[in-house]
Amino acid sequence: MGSLMLQYLLTHPQHAFSPPETADLCEAFDMTVSALQERGDPSINWTDEKVRAALSGEIVSAWNKGERDTRQLSDRAVQMADQDLKAR
Repeated sequence: MGSLMLQYLLTHPQHAFSPPETADLCEAFDMTVSALQERGDPSINWTDEKVRAALSGEIVSAWNKGERDTRQLSDRAVQMADQDLKAR
């Protein structure tokens, strides 16, 4: 799944991260998808490209604001999904 975050980063060249930072972002994305899958909430279609881009964007935005904890990055993306991505 981290490859989805990597794809997002490659298609948004304005974001430049070191390999360790990229690994952390990918880990946060994987944690987010796992959390959404575990809940089995059908109102959030995490497989939709726009939803995946929104999740990735939220994680990158939080990173750019200074958050470095992968759990916190994931939690923010899950919270955003709950608020903004229902039934997309």
